Amino acid sequence: MPTRPIHFLPAKALVWLPAVVVLLPVAVVLLRALMPAGEAWQELVWPRLGGHVWQSLALVASVTALAILFGLPAAWQVSVNDFPGRKIFEWALLLPLAMPGFVAAVAYIDLSEGLVPFYVWVRQRFGIDAFLMVQKVSPWVFAVGILASTLFPYAYLTCRAVFAREAAAPLEAARMLGATPLRGFMQVAMPMARPAIAAGASLVAMETMNDYGVVTAFGLTPLTPGIFRAWGEGHAGAAMRLALVLMVLVLLLVGAERWQRGRRRFAADPSTQPLSRRHCGPGGVLLAWSLCLLPLLPGFLIPGWRMGRWAVQSFERIDWSGNLVATLHSVGLAAAAALFITLGAVVLVAGRRAFSGGGLLLAQRIGLLGYVLPSALVAVGVAAVVSWLAARPGFAGVALSASVFGLLLAYFIRFLAVAIQPGAAALERVSGTLHHAARTLGAGPLQALATIDLPLIRPAIVTGAILAFVDVFKELTLTLVLRPFDFETLATRTYRLAAESRMPEASVPGLLMVLVCLAGLIPLTRMIRIR
Repeated sequence: MPTRPIHFLPAKALVWLPAVVVLLPVAVVLLRALMPAGEAWQELVWPRLGGHVWQSLALVASVTALAILFGLPAAWQVSVNDFPGRKIFEWALLLPLAMPGFVAAVAYIDLSEGLVPFYVWVRQRFGIDAFLMVQKVSPWVFAVGILASTLFPYAYLTCRAVFAREAAAPLEAARMLGATPLRGFMQVAMPMARPAIAAGASLVAMETMNDYGVVTAFGLTPLTPGIFRAWGEGHAGAAMRLALVLMVLVLLLVGAERWQRGRRRFAADPSTQPLSRRHCGPGGVLLAWSLCLLPLLPGFLIPGWRMGRWAVQSFERIDWSGNLVATLHSVGLAAAAALFITLGAVVLVAGRRAFSGGGLLLAQRIGLLGYVLPSALVAVGVAAVVSWLAARPGFAGVALSASVFGLLLAYFIRFLAVAIQPGAAALERVSGTLHHAARTLGAGPLQALATIDLPLIRPAIVTGAILAFVDVFKELTLTLVLRPFDFETLATRTYRLAAESRMPEASVPGLLMVLVCLAGLIPLTRMIRIR
């Protein structure tokens, strides 16, 4: 019989601590944004605000639409059709998650620069107006294509489980009633997959909003580069206001996804067997291969091949010592951040089980808010907090130029949700009867957690730690802003060498990042196997 929840205030305060840390940059940005921003806002930032917002919205809409067009057909093919190579594509379509967008951009920058003869031909053939138009459009084509082809696995993952499991029985019924594959897709699978499509689209949109490396590589100026430009020019108030605008846009996207999901719900039968796959003929095999390779080639295979070739060609000029130091920095930061993130997630998830109450559920949801917060907002908020702390007596060691305190704090805020989600989902599947039985037999809440709950969800905790490690390892935006002076990670080193047009040298740290991220994806590929 369940015991009454105890009211142990110090322990409950500890459970709330990670949530309070997540709210810290939001509070700082809100306070600073409400203060007078000075002449910089009126003279420099305000005139550019419309352009920043328009480019952000256009970029998000284009990337999200293209990512869905990439991920949705690929998920349908590997879920409902049987063709040679299907099992390979099943996990290979996740490989672009290991290719950070700015690393893929390195492989395409020289291609965009090689379009000069094409621009000249357009000017000679169609005139100056067409020449200027092509010059404006081509950076958008590259940026949108790179972001969509590296982010489409979010849409692929969310749709695949729906097609293979939740829509299996309705699709089988449609087949028995004589529906063609196309009709079954349009009238059965698509309506059931709309919440999953919206969820995948929201993830793609948030990652696009947070991108800094790809958009700056091709000269675009959405809100995120605008925030860092204002911050770098010393206009902190203007940067805070831009960060607040970006947060409002992200919250609107998340709200739209929640509204769409709330209006369409489908109950899945847990006993439903996976959909029996339909054997494809030669034409179907060709179509399936085309739809699977279409996003995989630009998102992973082509950039991986080009960077590998550059690495081989520049082998004698590789700065091995610099790359080794950057690798150690990346691994050390990612390991330390993953440790703190995992501890924070365990405190929130396990604390809610031990000390029941609506307030602790709120704390857990606030912890999930970090993934919604734009990286630019987290960066400027944490930078302001660390600068304030560094000016206090006895806290000089946390100055941005002397310590990685700011980086770890920003990573914790941004990626805490990555570790919370698998832990919370696993704990929901563990019956509370065992915990309450241990409490009835005299065990305290912490003892019951340590002996009953945490051992049962250990795989989920490990998975969350691995995902947090990979996300921190390839993070660029936060690291560029908050890193100490002369401190390089593989991400910042790749970005710096590419900015200096040293593409062959940039390929080596970029490939090292991809290899480490690939190792982290192995548990994920096992998790998503349907059968």
